Parts: sequence; structure tokens; C-alpha cells
Amino acid sequence: MVKALKAQIIKTASTNSAEAVLQLYNQITIQDVAGLLFFCSSSYDLDDLSTAINQQFDFPVYGCTTAGEISDTMSFDSIVALVLNADSFVVHSRMVRDLENFKLSDAMKIKNDIENSLSFSDRYILSQNFGFLFIDGLSRKEEKITSLFYQAFGGINILGGSIADDYNMKQTHIFYSSQFHTNAAMLSLIEIKDSFGIFKMQNFIPTQKELITTQVEFNNRIVNEINGIPAAIAYAEINNLDAHNLTKLDLAMHPLMINVANQWYIRSISNVRSDLSLQFHCAIDYGLPVTIGKSVDMVQLFEEEVKQILSAFDEIYFTLGCDCIFRKIEIIDKKYKKNIETLLKKIKFVGFNSYGEQYNGIHFNQTMIGITVGKAK
Repeated sequence: MVKALKAQIIKTASTNSAEAVLQLYNQITIQDVAGLLFFCSSSYDLDDLSTAINQQFDFPVYGCTTAGEISDTMSFDSIVALVLNADSFVVHSRMVRDLENFKLSDAMKIKNDIENSLSFSDRYILSQNFGFLFIDGLSRKEEKITSLFYQAFGGINILGGSIADDYNMKQTHIFYSSQFHTNAAMLSLIEIKDSFGIFKMQNFIPTQKELITTQVEFNNRIVNEINGIPAAIAYAEINNLDAHNLTKLDLAMHPLMINVANQWYIRSISNVRSDLSLQFHCAIDYGLPVTIGKSVDMVQLFEEEVKQILSAFDEIYFTLGCDCIFRKIEIIDKKYKKNIETLLKKIKFVGFNSYGEQYNGIHFNQTMIGITVGKAK
């Protein structure tokens, strides 16, 4: 007797929306689908993609655009998806359309609404429920949204990513209720019958290169001055770079780090503005001491993380997660791709490259986060 699949990871590289959806559909062998989460390039015709999804699938489908799609390979211009068996999972997804005015009472309403519709129990159980959060990566509201949800759900693990648009930095999309939405967030609360574990991993350590932000547009995540001079000049000088020719690789390899409660978090620079101010992917405040980060061996760190994950499970169904686009830039530059893909395959990773990552109420950058689901040892 063939063992029923708890979950499937499927993918397609077809750039035609209708053909891509059909290829995904033809790969599904699970008979009773609880839901499908997909991650796609923004290069698809999203109207056509939406139409094809609605015509082909008769079960709940949720998804987003990305800065790269991840499964056992790291891809561009593709779709990867996670299909969940209804015998083992229930997916409860809720959308936030008004990010600007979202407040704790709104998060509590979503929490209560989902709790009233739970299937495997009548209350939240930390070991049987987790949340995966999708937030518009251009909204500058990630800190607020992830914090409010984490408060409302009372410690339920909530991880997620800032959704992207192939690093065009123009508009991101979430697929919910049969259509794509912009300037939105979506929480998918997933009930499970087996076990899960969470992780986060970054490969930067603080150096002795320290700076202070001296002029900041907090709400816009823009640093105008560092150490009293134009921010890009101060940043370039301390890293021996050219302020007028800073590349994405330069920004990826010299991120700023802050220390919060003895934990180091990365604040990535999105781009250099024409006035030599710096646009960030995370909130950054005035008068903040920041430290330049130094990269350490990403492959070795991931190998160690994968060993720990494998030691905790007899069987892994999937690992759902995000990996920052700046980490992908480093992976490609250092030719780590083959080694990283080998490790992704071992833990059955599925997810996307993001503009930022969320982990239990905190938003940061240049980090991989993941939720591994399976049969624990």
C-alpha cells in the first residue's frame, strides 16, 4: 500500500501563466487538499495567472510575488508551491488591506475569528499551530504588523517574509480570495497534527567599524546623515568603497547591525538615493549606534543548522521559509549555489527570497527563517 503524502512541493519554470498553472495541477497527487501556498515571479502576467488558478483549482489557494523562488533549487521566473493534505493540516488565512490603520484590536479580531474556526482543537495550542506571515515588502509596515500579530496571538510562533517583486522595488502582490492584492498583508495560521520546529540563521558578525545615525526620516526608513555627513559618504568611507558607485553586492556584503537585548540584528540598505542618503529595508532611528557586519561562512553555518534539524525529525514533510534577497546576492557571488541547494533539498525547503524577514514579532534583514514540519524523533 502506497503511503499517503502529508504534503507536496511542486514547481514549474514555464513563463506562460496558464501553462504554468496546468503543470502545477498535473503534479498534485494529494486527493483531499487543505490548501496550496505558492510563490511566484512578478514577471508573470498576474491577471492571466489569477484566471488560470481560479479555473484550475477547487481548493483554497494563497500566494505572493517574490525576489526568487526556492525549493530544492534557487530559481527566478518560476512558481513553487506547497500542497497540504487535509488529513494533516488546516489552513486559516486572513488578509489585512489597510496596513496604515491596522491596530491591536484588529489583530485580536483576526485571532478570535480563526480560533472560532479551528478544526483540530477548540483553542490555540503552541505545539499544533503556527503562523506564516506575508507582508508587502515596500509598505514599510513590517515592524508594526508582525508585532501586533505576535501580541494578539499570545506567543504562537509567527514567521514570515516581506514579499517582493524580482527586486524591481515597484509593487508587490498577495494572492488571496481568488485575486491579487497590493499594499496588503496576509496571515496564514496552520493547524497540524504532527510536529514542527523553527529556526533563523544569519551569517554576519559585528566588526569594530561603528557609526551613528545623525539625521533620519524614520517613517520612510531613510538615513540622510551618518556621523554628521551624507550617509552614503560615511558608509562608503568606513568600508573603503566609492559612495557614487555602490553596488547591490557592496550593500549586501557590508550591512549595518544593531544590538537589541544582546542579540545582533541586520539592517540592510535597499539602495543609495540621488542625494547620497540611504534607503533601508528596515526601520532605523535617529542617534542609533550601528556596526558594520562581516560575513562568515554561510555554507558551514547552514550545514550545522541542517544537521540539527535532521537530528530532531524521523521524517520531514517540508520546511516553509524565506531567505533574504541579499543572501542570494552573496550566494551567487561566492558560487555557493550548488552547496546551498544540496542542503535545501535535505530539509525539503519551499519558500521565497524576501525583502525582509519576520520572526516572532521582530522584523530584520539578511536572514533565513524556516518552519520545519514532520514526525519528530
